[in-house]
Amino acid sequence: MSWLIIGSTATYHWFNDARKPKDLDLLTPAKIVGNHGDICVIDAQWHDACEAIMKASTDKVFADPNVLLTLKMSHAHWNIHHDKTLFDIKFLQDKGAVVNEELYGRLVKVWTQVHGKKHVPVNKPMAEFFADAVPRAFDHEWLHKQVAFHERPLHERIRKDMTNVRCHKDLWDTLTFDEKCECALEEILVTAIERTNITKDSLKSDKLKAVKMAHTKLCTTMATGWFARFNIENHFELLITRREQWLTQLNLTLQRLPAPTPGAFYKPSSKRVNAD
Repeated sequence: MSWLIIGSTATYHWFNDARKPKDLDLLTPAKIVGNHGDICVIDAQWHDACEAIMKASTDKVFADPNVLLTLKMSHAHWNIHHDKTLFDIKFLQDKGAVVNEELYGRLVKVWTQVHGKKHVPVNKPMAEFFADAVPRAFDHEWLHKQVAFHERPLHERIRKDMTNVRCHKDLWDTLTFDEKCECALEEILVTAIERTNITKDSLKSDKLKAVKMAHTKLCTTMATGWFARFNIENHFELLITRREQWLTQLNLTLQRLPAPTPGAFYKPSSKRVNAD
């Protein structure tokens, strides 16, 4: 009978400073019966990619660190225990684990079937894309200019047609790592302002929560593919390492934004708010 231990039990097997497991995650086609919560909870699962996971693992009892990271990375595209998943990703990254790209692609397809496909219209004209159910106090493109770290928003450098919202991987790959981080942060800040009630007078904790919420949305529902993955893979860099950078930019932007009038839509000139 085929089986493989995954999850926190496997992680703890490899690293004794990992979170202590409370259950046993097991890949097996066997039917597990007689679970007793006061003894041990076994979460047994079997799906189309299980044999590929077992084949990819260098250890045939405990999934190896690379497989564990690949599982976590693929799961992080859906908002299921998301904070815990991101924590585990950072832990495994710090231990030197790397993603198995072939297995990752296979798993994302499986989770799409299990958890549902993301419906992100990435190839629409701008007017049609923004004609959604999200109430907006500010013009989206204008707001991007306000949070931009440079003279122009970085998303403009990864779009071939400024009348269409679609971004292109080949242009994304021309950006430096710093530019990619700033591009992601610009989108996070815009989303945080658009989808929460933060103002220049908001508590710092509320601003941090708004940005964290925006990042989660970009990982799970508002982006797909390579952009969502960048936000997942670099979540610690974006949210923690660069916190002072984006918090300063967010505060400068909020200080200069007009107070939104309920039910009103503010579309001023395209002049960018200066950061100096």
